Amino acid sequence: MSDEYLDPTDSVAVPRRTAPRPASLDGKVITLLDISKAKGDHLLDRIEALLRERVRPKAIVRKRKPTFARPAPEELRRDIVGATDVLVEALAD
Repeated sequence: MSDEYLDPTDSVAVPRRTAPRPASLDGKVITLLDISKAKGDHLLDRIEALLRERVRPKAIVRKRKPTFARPAPEELRRDIVGATDVLVEALAD
């Protein structure tokens, strides 16, 4: 498995970016971001349950975008960046 992730953003519109993965999720603040698509919350519920079984995070925080049709509001982005070590975004239908 790679130590990098691929940004799911359209590579034509936005240059591809990568970020290093942490060696462990133990002691990290993990934010689970629901983008407001149908059943995204179900996916994040399962991810949260698995995280709680397998790692010892400092905290698991749930956030939700107002709509999937627009980028996250600047305030939400600042809140996530300022308080998060790891972000998981749910894309589901």
